[in-house]
Amino acid sequence: MALLDPAAAREFLEAIIAAFSVLGGLMAYFSGFNAYRSLIRGHAPPVLAHAVNAGLGEGFAAGTPGALIALMIMGWT
Repeated sequence: MALLDPAAAREFLEAIIAAFSVLGGLMAYFSGFNAYRSLIRGHAPPVLAHAVNAGLGEGFAAGTPGALIALMIMGWT
């Protein structure tokens, strides 16, 4: 008797990958959007770096609920 079903492990990994994809995508979107806005306004590089970091934080905050929902959907299907 196997302790871990290979099919179940694969489905679990797919669910984890989907969750991290949602989270990473939103973090990339928010950091890129903030960088674009900062560049358009002509801010100095330190301000641009701060905008990118702030965008990563905003993306993490916005993406965490979506990532959890993606994990639940992929886990239950």
